[in-house]
Amino acid sequence: MAKVQSVEIVDDIDGKILDDYETVRWSIDGKDYEFDTSAGHAQQFRDTVARYIEVSRTAGSARTPAAKRATRGGAGTRSTEQTQAIRTWATENGFEVRDRGRIPATVLEAFEAAH
Repeated sequence: MAKVQSVEIVDDIDGKILDDYETVRWSIDGKDYEFDTSAGHAQQFRDTVARYIEVSRTAGSARTPAAKRATRGGAGTRSTEQTQAIRTWATENGFEVRDRGRIPATVLEAFEAAH
């Protein structure tokens, strides 16, 4: 029996299914955030924070150093080989995944359930 599964990306702002999306990453008060959304909502976000960016100075990277990230545990510590194995498995099992970027939670959950 053949089984085809598909993954739909949903806009984190309005819940609409997206054909094309971008992940917006931002930081405040030492915490990193990200959300998936349409180009229009991403631009609205950038327009909203533009006022604050204009009066701010660059304070260096908001990213946590790689060594510190690696000690946190969790999904962010997968090796390149593990991530590639998940992408390969997902493609072979009917999921649509990009070559780069965050792997959707639904794909990770399906992978974990299968293993």
